Amino acid sequence: WAAVGLIGGLAGHGHQARLWGMAGVFGFLVCAPLASDVFLYGDVIEVMALLPGLAMGLWLGERSRFTELLGQNKTADTFTAFQTGRNPLRPEAPDAQGVIEPSVNGRDLARTSDRAMTPQSRSIHAGIPPKYPAQGESANPLSSGTSLTIRVLGVILLGLAAAGLFDFPLWGIALALGLICYMALLWRRPSAWLIIVPAALPLLDLAPWTGRFFWDEFDLLMLTTLAVGMWQGQFRASVWHVPKLRGLLAVFVLITSVSLMMGLFPLPAWDANALSAYWSHYNSLRLVKGLLWGLVFYGLYRSLQDRDAAFIKLASGMALGVLGVSAWALWEQIQFAGAATTADYRVTGSFSSMHTGGGHFEAYLVMALPFVWGLFFVSRNRFVRGVVAAIFLLGAYALFSTVARGGALALGLALLVLTAGTWRALGRQSRHRARFATPALLGVLTLGVMIAGASGVFWKQRIAQTVPDASIRLHHWSEVLDMRDSGGMTALFGQGLGSLPATNLASQLPDQAGSYRYADDNGNPYLALNSAGTLYMAQRVAPRPAETLTLHLSARTPAGKAGLEASLCEKNLFNSRQCQWLKLDVKPGTPSWQTFSQTFSSGEVGAGNVLTRRPVQFSLYNPVPGTVIEVDAIRLLDSGGQNLVRNGDFSQGGDFWFFKSGDHLFWHAKNLWVHLLFEQGWLGALLFSAIMVLALVRLARPASHGALEPTVWLAALAALATAGMVDSLVDAPRLALLVYGVLFVGAAWGAAPKTHATRPKRSRHRTRSHLQAEPKGPVV
Repeated sequence: WAAVGLIGGLAGHGHQARLWGMAGVFGFLVCAPLASDVFLYGDVIEVMALLPGLAMGLWLGERSRFTELLGQNKTADTFTAFQTGRNPLRPEAPDAQGVIEPSVNGRDLARTSDRAMTPQSRSIHAGIPPKYPAQGESANPLSSGTSLTIRVLGVILLGLAAAGLFDFPLWGIALALGLICYMALLWRRPSAWLIIVPAALPLLDLAPWTGRFFWDEFDLLMLTTLAVGMWQGQFRASVWHVPKLRGLLAVFVLITSVSLMMGLFPLPAWDANALSAYWSHYNSLRLVKGLLWGLVFYGLYRSLQDRDAAFIKLASGMALGVLGVSAWALWEQIQFAGAATTADYRVTGSFSSMHTGGGHFEAYLVMALPFVWGLFFVSRNRFVRGVVAAIFLLGAYALFSTVARGGALALGLALLVLTAGTWRALGRQSRHRARFATPALLGVLTLGVMIAGASGVFWKQRIAQTVPDASIRLHHWSEVLDMRDSGGMTALFGQGLGSLPATNLASQLPDQAGSYRYADDNGNPYLALNSAGTLYMAQRVAPRPAETLTLHLSARTPAGKAGLEASLCEKNLFNSRQCQWLKLDVKPGTPSWQTFSQTFSSGEVGAGNVLTRRPVQFSLYNPVPGTVIEVDAIRLLDSGGQNLVRNGDFSQGGDFWFFKSGDHLFWHAKNLWVHLLFEQGWLGALLFSAIMVLALVRLARPASHGALEPTVWLAALAALATAGMVDSLVDAPRLALLVYGVLFVGAAWGAAPKTHATRPKRSRHRTRSHLQAEPKGPVV
């Protein structure tokens, strides 16, 4: 592969070689599950060697053309122009207002009105280097062949999205129409994804209804976004050539790819269990989506020309997402807990990924709320500012309804960074000194919401339990790390991406959690439900109150004593209300199927109108520890004979069924760095930490000089790191998108693209002069 890369580099076809190399690896990952009997271990090794070998050969080939490239390079002049304050992209050119801008830094820029500033000059005003073409890049940097290749890949990705829609169990037509409208919107407004994706991230979650949590509707949205972006050529090559980050990111992706292969292989059979259980080897593909979508977010966001408008759109999308999940959380708390402060209830909102526990809801809020804060201070319309302030306070209240101590601490730290950074930004100009009270007032109101939310009895119980819970958490981290295999490969690359549930299930540590599998008996599919914990196999149903229902099912137990319980409860994820329980006595050790039929009343379950009706779930549960019960032919008939349960014969695998588990420690490492150390080894954990340190340093510099946008990103990153001390974060792909997106954008902040030209050195005296001449004022 190095030889192939060398030839491509010498011929000047590095772009095509990289694209086809990535396409080859992607094609292998798509085809491998469909032909697992054909591929051998040697094939996997060769595919793993493709990208690093190709990269090494390209590096040698392109460096051998170094003299020719230097002769064509104009980047040094561009960098010099940036240092002297000239606009390198449009020198001496009038802007839309007819104002000539020979200088965009120092006191000249401070005198320039905000309306007369171009997007390029505003970026430099904020401490962001201009986006000039990278080495060998021009206004049309890609050749026709490369552009065609990228478009072909975009069409392939769009075809994958269409195939996913074709097999979608529920609302496929509605989703197809929605994605078509979304594509049309992207075609007219390519940056519309900045609003749609952040808003859909917490809200477009249909897993409790569809049972799909490996490849879901949000993945189809992201696949469509990527496909349209590739077709329109929205990705700029220069965004990947950031000093320091370029090498760290490349190695981190490579380490993650190795961990992916270690978790994915040997490939299991492609059956109903492949994409229905977290202990499947295909769970590696589920987790790698978070990094993939994070890279897509980073590439699209950094490729945008007008960074001011991009931030406002992104913050608007975040505000819509916070508004949606906060309203959901408020409704959930009223419906299930009421106004009583003694209620032992924790909201989960629309985050179905919390069906195995975790702090995904609060982690999302603490990373999204800083953007809502930033939107408040960049908005000039008083009505908009009032609405945004209300959304921010509602989000803070929703955070405390989760009763998450780590989330509360993370929000407090983010609030401290936001208040200090905003004061610094507003104090850069005298005309803003009278507005010092605005961030203080918003901070005080948020603290009031935090104190009011933490004044309940349940919150006091949680705070009193902090020390014992910390001891349990520390013991759990030690147990997780002790489960790793011995050997140098595991120490360097980890146990494998997505392997924690499978390793925990095999080790039975601390107590084997309930598990399940879909099996087949001579063409007859059924569900095998094991009991060693609080695991429920559930489905959303819609019964009427006070209705006579009839349950029919078949069950058997291979050996020993077993039991089966069915319930009809008002429930979102965990806490239940108004339950109707049925107990079925299954004769032990009977190999033949036993048929059961039982009639009962729904009682008050499902009462209320559209706004007050709680979600209802039909659940199956095995109450006898250490036993397996096999279930088939489930029907729940209403008074009119209509079956309320879908896929009761399991002919469609796990569609419509969605499990919940109360053994939360079984599924999560409960610490971001412990999770990375277990699944991606020391290399993955250290590289992730290095990128985070780089992001913190690069964001802190402009934030300390009074720039508002890096202050917002810095607050989100600080909240991320704090929440990561008590939760895994990247084991949910949607949340991982936000984690990696914030991390990578922060690590690239203020850094110019890497070039081969020798840049002029700046003396210390010159740097200080540049800082002293920095314009004042709160800018994005």
